[in-house]
Amino acid sequence: MTVSIVGCGWLGLPLAEFLIGKGHKVFGSTTQEDKLAVLREKGIDAVRFKLVPMPIGESFHKLFGADLLVINIPPGRKKNTPEFYEEQIKYLKYQLQQSNIKKVIFISSTSFYPNTNDLVDTTTAHDFDNGSSKAVVKGELQISQINQELIILRCGGLMGGERIPGKWFSGKVTQGANTPVNYIHRDDILRVIESYINKWPEKEEKKILNLVSPAHPTRKEVHEKMASKHGFKPPIWGEESASPSKVVDSDFKKSSLISPLDF
Repeated sequence: MTVSIVGCGWLGLPLAEFLIGKGHKVFGSTTQEDKLAVLREKGIDAVRFKLVPMPIGESFHKLFGADLLVINIPPGRKKNTPEFYEEQIKYLKYQLQQSNIKKVIFISSTSFYPNTNDLVDTTTAHDFDNGSSKAVVKGELQISQINQELIILRCGGLMGGERIPGKWFSGKVTQGANTPVNYIHRDDILRVIESYINKWPEKEEKKILNLVSPAHPTRKEVHEKMASKHGFKPPIWGEESASPSKVVDSDFKKSSLISPLDF
């Protein structure tokens, strides 16, 4: 199958390599001119493609000639507004309307959900007043308007590679020691995406899924385990033992997803 990946960064680049290793033809995009050679060396048919929010680049239309498109462009945390991200996804939607792509996988986030201090699942509505990310919600609403078959993967906190939970807080004061976590390992995301490429779900099956480990240990358990394993100082825990949170119900309970304590 021919697969295009919009956004060959921390997740998209390993995904491209993984799919090429499985025999798929992969097109991939980067916003950086100097990264094109790196992608091409790995066997990716790479193009420069940037949404500002209108699309710019060279030869990026080849991305929209694949069988399946993976959209992996998370909203900027500080630099851009939720409305800017919404416009980025809107322009992607326009490109898809003019393409022959049949299937789309959209990488979203469990930050769609509010902090209920309880279990949330895909039936839980967003609530901006209680922590739902406006950018994530607006992006999902836009991509849901496409005509193609669509899977939305709401991924938990990302771990793997250089993303080691707790490392940023090494030796720093932080709160929420007893707050449950919702993590997903990058390797698991790659495997799940490839499984859907090989066997697309039937029309009546669920198309919005929570991709998160079914294990929800506390922040303290995870961060101190990572500190011990990777040799950095653990965080210094402040007085607030819990922070506003949620426990995301995983749609992959029967699979062997990596536990945050096993990373």
